[in-house]
This record gives sequence, structure tokens and C-alpha cells, in this order.
Amino acid sequence: MLIVASLLVRGAERNNDSSMLRIGVVQMALARTIADNREVIVSGISNSAWRGVRVVVFPEGALQGIDGDQPALVEQAVTAIQQAARKAKLFVVFGGCTYSRKLKKDANWMQVIGPDGREVFRYEKLYDNDRAKMPGVFHIDGISCSAIICADRWLRGVEEIPIQQGAQVSFELSCNFVSEWVAPLGWYWYVPRALRNNVWVVFANTGNKVSGVPDDTSALRELRHGHSAIIAPDGRIAAAARHDMETLVIADLDVSLASRQAALARSTHPALRVFWEAGVKLQHGQRVAAPPLIPLPSPKTDITLAVAQVVDDAAAMETIIGQARSQNADLVAFPARAIAETALERLKAAARRHRITVVVGMEHRVADERRNSAVVIGPDGLLLTRYDQLSATSPFQPGANPAAMWFRVKGVPAVVTVGEDALWTELAELAAVAGAQIHVHLDHNPANDADATLRRLQVCSNLASFQTLTVTANVIGSAIWDDLHDLEERHAEVHGLPRPNTGTAEIYSPFSANLVVRAGTGPQLITATRQVGPQNRYHPARTSNFNPQMDAWYRLGASIIHPNRQNAP
Repeated sequence: MLIVASLLVRGAERNNDSSMLRIGVVQMALARTIADNREVIVSGISNSAWRGVRVVVFPEGALQGIDGDQPALVEQAVTAIQQAARKAKLFVVFGGCTYSRKLKKDANWMQVIGPDGREVFRYEKLYDNDRAKMPGVFHIDGISCSAIICADRWLRGVEEIPIQQGAQVSFELSCNFVSEWVAPLGWYWYVPRALRNNVWVVFANTGNKVSGVPDDTSALRELRHGHSAIIAPDGRIAAAARHDMETLVIADLDVSLASRQAALARSTHPALRVFWEAGVKLQHGQRVAAPPLIPLPSPKTDITLAVAQVVDDAAAMETIIGQARSQNADLVAFPARAIAETALERLKAAARRHRITVVVGMEHRVADERRNSAVVIGPDGLLLTRYDQLSATSPFQPGANPAAMWFRVKGVPAVVTVGEDALWTELAELAAVAGAQIHVHLDHNPANDADATLRRLQVCSNLASFQTLTVTANVIGSAIWDDLHDLEERHAEVHGLPRPNTGTAEIYSPFSANLVVRAGTGPQLITATRQVGPQNRYHPARTSNFNPQMDAWYRLGASIIHPNRQNAP
């Protein structure tokens, strides 16, 4: 077995620093029977112990087989894993997929076994059993941890409420489709999770015995993409498998770096505190009052969006507005802080002259306070809204009114966000729940190295993955993203059907937004056209249908940011 490590380790020495945790991720190919997979797990425990690992992690469904409908075999296998954990004196995190008599189907679950061989934690995958108890926090050597089984990553209550409760290490056990690895986007689910929460993210995925070749002895007989990884709280890849074959990935985690600062900044913001407090209550089984949800309707219509990388030049912006309209654009967006507020009247006049919606970033002053703002000008030249960045930090003051995000383009509900709001993806999700079908995000980040470019793609991919047509306007690397046919794309991949015709795209990603077109550097103008339907279908298809106990959470969150609250104090 290949070994990928963040440092070379010899012997089974233990690190006595209580803030350090050595983790090993076994990227395993799945065998055909419970016994075969049990032996792989037991061997992986022994192999990891020899390398000084304190926590060994196996993928979703690591314990499974064609005989997974025999409870006695499953129980014997779990007992063997417990004995191996006790012998090696380490923690074992592993997934299982066995037949559930209650559900009358195979279902995924995961378990954490302690160094004494006892169960520390267990949860059932909500995507398989939506009535299962939601997972919370468990502890490894006193360190607060949380866990996700594969598709449950799309349920914010599973992914992030335990982090709000103190988890510093987020484990995800997956058995991903090969199409879920989109090389130009890299670890596009996992890096943003680490960044928006400032926690360690441990991703354990299945692999193949031979690269690119499905294993005929596997219980699933499907190709898997591998690429297990351990990601630091700043988004850095601490260690990773850069391939799809069996391997062991090892890294030493300095848990003191997992400050959860970004997670707490989101949950303590005055506009979102009630939302996050309600989420914790619901996760504990308490009741929360929430108004009924009436999603905003939308006409079925073609929308053309444009992005222009022009800043600090009002005359050039006026020209670009005309060029965008000549290409039939309904909206043109410019980056954050693109122009001084003194140019607002000129841009209003240009919008009115060309009959186009204009979204542009400006610094706005309220008394002695500075706000990083976005203004939206309608095709009649009137100011539709001014939104102040909620996530702003010094020298800017954070905004207080998320309902100011809203406007309409040709009658289609739309929202605008700014800067670090891109990582506050609850804003994008709750807007989708409320009915938004267009999302315009403005940024002003000139970083252009390879790491920054990839990071920008990963963050924007997350932001755009709520069944919206999304613009990410920046001084470089601006892009237009399409997630309007998310349900059809996923259905095709899961059921082996032909991919739906969703229009041309530079990067096709069936389990996240497609990158339609992006700009390079310089004052470029890019456009894309898509047809929006009468309603955003994200809720309840991707929310309450899989996590019904959190339905009130989504409704409450949508009401907090709803445009009807625009004039609320």
C-alpha cells in the first residue's frame, strides 16, 4: 500500500502534545464480502498503529458485502474491529453499509470505536433514513469532533451545527461517484468547509485497486475517485492522495489551529444569530416557531447576465454598460469597490439610457462608518437596493440587513452579496429556499497565483450550488455559473443516464454548479444566457425531504432574509 504523509514517521511513537493528533486515512477499495472488507479494516488498523496514528479513518461503506443482510456476520465483523482497536490502542472511524430490516434496504451508518474497544459514536446516514437522529459532537482524546456520511454533506444541520457546538475536526466518510471528482475544481466541497468554519476537515473516500479500473471483486463494482485528503483550517491541503488507488494518508493535526473563528462570526452576527440558535434547538429535538414558507414566484424566461472587470473608470463603465446591452444582456455586474459613490448618478443615467440592470460595488459612508456595499440600479435608472456586506471586517463595518440583498431582473427574484459573504453560504442557501434564481456576488481580490485561482473557483462553486444562475464579479477571474438543472444532472449520474443538455460549459460538474464561462485578467466582458423556470426547486427537494426535522429551520432562515423584511428595523 502506498503511503502519503505530511511527515515521515518511524515506529509507533505517540505525540504527547495534547493539541496534536496524528490521523491516518485508509483509502480502500471495497471487497466482495463482509469478511473480506473486515480483514482490510483490521489490517489497516494494524498498519496505521505501526506508524504512530492515533485515529484511523475508513470510508463510507467500508464494512459491506453481498452478505451484508446477515446480522450475525456484521456483528462478528464489528467485534473484530473493536478488538483490533483495543489491541492497537487507537480510535477507529469507519462506515458500514448493511441491510436494514426497518428500512427494507441497504443503508449506510458509521461508528467510532475508542482505544478500549467501546463505541464512542454512531449515526445513520440521513440520505438513507431521513428519520434518523441527527449526529452531534463526539470526543477523541478530549478533542471535539463531528462526522458526515457522504451526501449528508449537503445538509447544513449535519455539516455545521456540530461545529457550532464546538467540533474542531470534521470527518467525512464517502464512497463518491467518479464524476464527483472534477479535476479543475479539486477538493471543492472540502476546502470551503474548512475556510468558512476554521476547522480541520478529514475526507476519507473509497478508491480502486487499479487506477481507473472498476474492481470486479467489489460489492459495488463501480469506479471510485479516491483523492482522500486532510485539510487545515486555513484551507491548506495538509496531506492528500492525488490518485484513485488504495493508499494511507497521514497528517499531524495541530488542533489548536482550529479556532472556529469564521463559524462563530457567522453565528453571532445579529442578523443570523436567531437562525443558528434555532438550528441547535431543533438538532436537540426541541421545537422552534417558524412562519409558513411561500417561495417567491418567477416568470419562465431567458436571462442574459454579463460581467465586466472594469474598475476606477466611470467613462469605461458607461461604455461597457452599452456593450453589454448590445449583446442582449439583462444585467451587467462590476466588482466590489469598482467605483466611488460620486459616480452613482452617471451609472444611473447609463442604466436608464441602455435599459439594463446594473450591479456595482461602492464604498458607502454612514456618518463615520465605512460600508463595503453593492448598489443595484434598475433599467429605469432608479436605485433598486443598496446592500452592505454582512461579513465585513475592519476597516468596514458589517451590514445589518440581509433583506437588502433582494431585487428582480425581468421579474426573476435575485440577490446580491459582497466579499467574504461568498463563504457565508447560508445566505445563498436561504435565498434559494425563499425563491432566488439569480445570485450576483461582487469581490475585489487581485490574487492571481495558482493557489488563489483554485481557491476562488472552489469557493464560488460552493456559492453557486443552490440551483441558481450565478455571477461572480471580481477584478480578475470573474465567472458565470449555472446550477439551474441540478436535479436533472444528479439524477442522470446516479442512474447512469445520458447527461442532460444544460448548455455549453467550461467545467461540467454534475454535483455542483457548472462553470459556464470565466474571464482572465484585464477589463473583459463575458456573458451567458440561460432560461429560468417558474420557481427555484432547491427547497424542499434538497433540504426538508432529506432532513424533515429541520424544516422549521429553513423556513425561519428564509423569513429572516426575505425581501418583505426590507424595511424592517
